[in-house]
Amino acid sequence: MGKALVYAASRKQKCVTKSPTDSELVGLTDNIQFVELFAEFLSFITNTPVQVPLIYQDCTAVISLVTECGGVVRTKHLRVRMELCKEGLDQQRFEIKYIHTSKMIADGLSKPLEGKPFLTFASHLLGIVAE
Repeated sequence: MGKALVYAASRKQKCVTKSPTDSELVGLTDNIQFVELFAEFLSFITNTPVQVPLIYQDCTAVISLVTECGGVVRTKHLRVRMELCKEGLDQQRFEIKYIHTSKMIADGLSKPLEGKPFLTFASHLLGIVAE
C-alpha cells in the first residue's frame, strides 16, 4: 500500500509440472486467493470499494492460456487451474497484465540477484522506490 510492502512470500509449488508454462500457471493460480483476499480485506477496513487488483505476469503463454484459452494444457488439473483463472478474469475479480521479466520485482524472491537488479529489488522491498 503506498510505498509499503504488504505481503511477500517464496515457497515450493505444491505439484510437479513438466514445462515452465505449466509452472507459471500453477504459481499464478496458487496465489490468486491471496490477491482476492487482500482486496476484500482492504475494502472492509477502508469501508470503500477498491480497484480491481492487478496481477503482473511475465509469461505471455500463461496470459494467452487464461485470457483466450489458447494453447494446450496436458492434464485435467492444469485445465481446472486455467478455467479457475479465466473465471476470475471474466468476473473481473482481478486483472492480469504483461510485464517484461527485467521489470518483474517479485523475481527477487525466487532468484539470486546481484548488483543493480538486487539494489532495485531491495529498494522496492523496503519501500524506498515508488512505482
